[in-house]
Amino acid sequence: MNDIERLSNENYLQSIRIHAGFQQPCEVRDQDGILLVAGASDFPGSYWNAAARDNLSVDPGKLAQAARAFFAKKKRMYTFSVIGKQDRDLEEYLLDNEYEVRFEIPCMSVTKPLPARKAADGIRVETMKSAKHLKDFVEISVLAYAMLGLPEVHTRAMFSKPEALLGKNIIGIIAYRGDEPLATSVALMTGAGAGLYWIGTRPNAQRLGLGALMTVESANMAFDAGAKVVTLQASKLGEPVYQRLGFETYDQLRRYGPKSPD
Repeated sequence: MNDIERLSNENYLQSIRIHAGFQQPCEVRDQDGILLVAGASDFPGSYWNAAARDNLSVDPGKLAQAARAFFAKKKRMYTFSVIGKQDRDLEEYLLDNEYEVRFEIPCMSVTKPLPARKAADGIRVETMKSAKHLKDFVEISVLAYAMLGLPEVHTRAMFSKPEALLGKNIIGIIAYRGDEPLATSVALMTGAGAGLYWIGTRPNAQRLGLGALMTVESANMAFDAGAKVVTLQASKLGEPVYQRLGFETYDQLRRYGPKSPD
């Protein structure tokens, strides 16, 4: 694993902690190299109910045991995040102990600013700074991610503490047409690494090139803020789109969970 991959993977781990801060209520256990998050809804996604390790020497069985005990009290399902190259031992443990793969997505990164893109006529991009921006961000995310199958209740639970999106380590942007918010993206800064998250476009603004615009704007703002690498986790359908923008796939992220509540 090279430095670019290390910074990218560290950003993903930190993104779990940062997303915990967006939710209220949210219970976090973060000690001895083990990170466990029980968020504001029971959705077994990697940011709502998550189990991860921030020290690769942590024994996979110890992580699994801690997660089982933590979530059993809440009667919740949960998700382990496994990055292929660095988590081979954890993946072997999960497969040997009948955890199931929920889905697989590519890990991508870029190490230099991307060519600027011209916004469609009438589109402007604003940096998130105000309560109105936060409200617009949540509404766009609800609509955009509902198209991908994420129920509204879980998106609203994720941003039940929206003021946390204005943290100094977060760069959020929103595209507008007049007063109508159309698309959004956030860059989470973690030292020399940055990650792009919540890139979304509302249904009535598709095919305006907003996804690409928000990706490029966010990435370049992160580089301007000092990032040496910008990473994201794409969908399989999104991977070729990001590759055309300049991102390269460096690994695969697989999410595992128990087959039934423990």
